[in-house]
Amino acid sequence: MRSSKTLWAALALAATSPAQAVVLTGEVRAIDAQQILTPQSNTSPVVIRYYVPEGERVKKGEVVLRIDPGQSASRIPELALQIEQAQAKDAKDVAELQVKAVDAEMALVDAEAELAAARLDATIPPDLISALDYDRHQGELDRATREVALKRKDLEGARVAVRRRMEDGQLQVRKLTMQRDYHSALVRTAEVVADRDGVVVHGFNPMSGGRMDEGSSTMPGSKAGEVVGSGRMNVRAWALEPDRRGLAVGQPVDIMFDAIPGRNVTGRIDFISGAPDRRPEWGDGRYFSIDIVLGDHSLPLMPGMSVRVRTQPAATRTDKEKAP
Repeated sequence: MRSSKTLWAALALAATSPAQAVVLTGEVRAIDAQQILTPQSNTSPVVIRYYVPEGERVKKGEVVLRIDPGQSASRIPELALQIEQAQAKDAKDVAELQVKAVDAEMALVDAEAELAAARLDATIPPDLISALDYDRHQGELDRATREVALKRKDLEGARVAVRRRMEDGQLQVRKLTMQRDYHSALVRTAEVVADRDGVVVHGFNPMSGGRMDEGSSTMPGSKAGEVVGSGRMNVRAWALEPDRRGLAVGQPVDIMFDAIPGRNVTGRIDFISGAPDRRPEWGDGRYFSIDIVLGDHSLPLMPGMSVRVRTQPAATRTDKEKAP
């Protein structure tokens, strides 16, 4: 009986005692920072071939990160050479066909001249010349007429051959140009360009947990860092799964900056992720991400500063609040 009373007393004391404060680890983040996302690629994972050193200031339009574009970079000059060679070959073939078309046109002119002469001879009355000459003139007119029709067909065929060769050449050049543009687009999309002036801050590798840098392997679309301007700051903290129950949106917190000892700032929890996620650099635990809005301050904060967040326990409810 005594043990039962002791247990109920302990439970009652726990219910009336204020909740213990939760201490979290986090870092300062810029609200308006540009996210540096690893470019998409046909392969996975990808290797970062170029990355602006952390802390270096960049201007808008500068390349801050570039991944390995694979064979696309080497294919561009090859395709440019193939386009030049195809255009030269097309010009040569078209010129030869145009010469044949000119020859066919000259042959048609000669045949039409012969036809005109044959028509003139064929108009001579039969009583003015011998029957043999008359028949010869009529036969020459038939032959010249057929010759003109044949030369016209040859000329039309030569002109069609010129047009077809030009179209085939343009189609081949267009095909090579599209391939070159495709690989050029892959090379361009393999780069991340700064869309604002700011400072580059490297992120953590989701695969290894270490800092992202040149030579790192990562997954396409993953966050590689940020370009931080001079905008507002907030804090991103992480809470282990067991600590989630002691946190609530709107809860006030005290924030301590490792780089600025003795200068604390108050804040409040603005957002708590719906599901925990792993952070390989911290071990096998699962963490909820928490966004914290900073109160008024004049501290020289920089993105990436490590912070400690201590929650302010909610006050014990009064008897009036406990009443139904």
